[in-house]
Amino acid sequence: MNRIEALYSDLSRLGRETEMMDTVITMLADDLLETTTAEGHSRQVVISRVVDGGFELAELIGAKLNLPASDDDKADDVRARYRRCHLAFTAAAAQLAKLPEDTVFDYRGLQLTPGDIVPQRIGEIVIAHDSLGTAWTIEEADPDSALDALETLIRRLKIAEAAPALVVDSTEGDHWEIGDNGQAISGDREDLVQWLAWGYPGELESDRELPTLPTLPRWT
Repeated sequence: MNRIEALYSDLSRLGRETEMMDTVITMLADDLLETTTAEGHSRQVVISRVVDGGFELAELIGAKLNLPASDDDKADDVRARYRRCHLAFTAAAAQLAKLPEDTVFDYRGLQLTPGDIVPQRIGEIVIAHDSLGTAWTIEEADPDSALDALETLIRRLKIAEAAPALVVDSTEGDHWEIGDNGQAISGDREDLVQWLAWGYPGELESDRELPTLPTLPRWT
């Protein structure tokens, strides 16, 4: 799959994952938005953070391509901001193919290329959705979106202070190495996301006790 095909495929998956989360937050009453999530923050905070990330990515793309600024009124209801954020991000991201492939975006400590931007955003949406504690589970995400969520967490782990050395293998065939001579850990993508994001080991396998992980920013 060439770069253009991958971009449009990624944007299509982003639309699907965003729509599923939108359905959930639309049904949440205002008092339920204040319910504590897996991360210990309110759902309102989780949604606001993932919205801020989308607008920030849209602005970073816009700065490279001289696109009009995104319209973000932070006084609006968080549900309305969530939808407007998706429109702003996808409008900007659709232009990513115009940039050289070695373009670098500095996004909250991460160095992302144009090809990383949409998968990063998909990962943020999936992780945020998973944290809300609703009937939706990460198993309902597209398998490639679960991979995006896992890679989003791996990116953060690689730059985190006190991150343990790991060799991570998924049952789907993905492989990552963090540091040197790392502890081998294996499992499916969904269990790996649950462990890296929330510390739930699920059915992960290793030859010794799983290491303590540093706290990662979940939505970026």
